[in-house]
Amino acid sequence: MIKTKSRRSNAMVMLGGMALLALMGLGLSGCLIIPTPPHGGVGVIPEETIGSFEPSTTTRADVLLRVGVPAKRLQGDRFFVYEWKRIHAFLIVWFVVDGVGQEIYRPHYLGLEFTPKGRVKRVKALGPSFVFFDQYSKLEEWMAEEGESPDP
Repeated sequence: MIKTKSRRSNAMVMLGGMALLALMGLGLSGCLIIPTPPHGGVGVIPEETIGSFEPSTTTRADVLLRVGVPAKRLQGDRFFVYEWKRIHAFLIVWFVVDGVGQEIYRPHYLGLEFTPKGRVKRVKALGPSFVFFDQYSKLEEWMAEEGESPDP
């Protein structure tokens, strides 16, 4: 008398084979993050423009004319916050056959504080310190500080 495998045993062998194929596929696939210098982006405010905002001299109107409407206007226009994103890395994911690439954008921030007379009091520009950490909380800390007023 010849014994045959049960249907349950066949299903187990089939599942085991599928799991083995899945593990092999994972072994032949992966991802890679390639950091790059910041580049690209939309609405980028150049460092030269940021450096041109002089405390006690540059007015709120000058800022609006140079860089446009801010992303946030806080505390009755005491603070302007500008945000833009730039490419800081590429994520490359490859599978058994095809690879896929994707840019990794990170936010940059510009904070401006104005005096009651509408002149720039302080300027703070922040880019990401590391590809995965957002710096907005550092900008909030900066806004919470009391800077020395150029206007007595």
